[in-house]
Amino acid sequence: MSEQFSYSLKNGSLICSRKKDGSVKIEKYSGTASNLEVPSAIDDAPVTEISRKAFLSCKSLKSAKISSPVAEIGDWAFAHAEGLKSISFPADLKVHGKELFLGCKRLREISFDIPEKERYQELGIWRMLAMGVTVLHDYFLFDPLDVGTDAWVKRWDEKLINLIRLDDLDGFEELWTCGEEDYEGKDYDIKSYPVEKRKMKLRIVYFRLLHPFKISGEVESELKQYLKDHTKGTDTPEAWDIIKEEHKDDIEYYRIFADAGCINEGNFDELLSDMENTNAEMKAYMLRYKSENFEPKDAFSSFELDW
Repeated sequence: MSEQFSYSLKNGSLICSRKKDGSVKIEKYSGTASNLEVPSAIDDAPVTEISRKAFLSCKSLKSAKISSPVAEIGDWAFAHAEGLKSISFPADLKVHGKELFLGCKRLREISFDIPEKERYQELGIWRMLAMGVTVLHDYFLFDPLDVGTDAWVKRWDEKLINLIRLDDLDGFEELWTCGEEDYEGKDYDIKSYPVEKRKMKLRIVYFRLLHPFKISGEVESELKQYLKDHTKGTDTPEAWDIIKEEHKDDIEYYRIFADAGCINEGNFDELLSDMENTNAEMKAYMLRYKSENFEPKDAFSSFELDW
């Protein structure tokens, strides 16, 4: 192993080493930076690799930018960076290790520095990529050449469908056997675990329907049915609970909920009762929906006098 040296950054430092070709490898970061940009060169030598566990358990880190010519990222490089929300990689990244983002529960966006970067952000693709590796657990999706293609979207949707079809108690026995008392920040028993599991699934379903980039009709129908299966009035009303608890003032969520057929004459009054502390726009939307879909129409309005 070549001799290591330290390179100072604002609020931290990098432990580095020289590779045989003269380029620099980042071995370890220590510091308290919340926003970090890995330099593309150190002492005029290009930075081409980030070692395994280089940013392991960096609790303060919220965002990171990795620039070209970095082409290789080692195993668990950002694992358990629990505050990490967004990270950007170069488009020419060629090699990455396993479980780069293990335990990164707050990660919301992974992007590649490609020409379509801003458009992909608007379409929700970078959020999809983050979900792909942290929730759907598929690192085959972590590929700058494939991201956003038809095949990539199809694979992502297949993983989502597989997830929502899983039994809601899947993983509980392992959690209990391992003695885990904390599951995403809360204590769970056999009753609360499936509730939180469904909420996790439903958050992704809502996201996908709100960002329907290249979604197929078949996938869209199954996701809407999943919402409908968990609407108010069922034994598992978490599709409504997600709106009530997390998106009560977001009209787009109500529209997705309604478009999936989750509002019916049997549950409407209960839904409206739950909206006591919701703003007027949301209540007006619900009342308008009732008027357009449930209230009886004037029988004579359907006839036209042809004279």
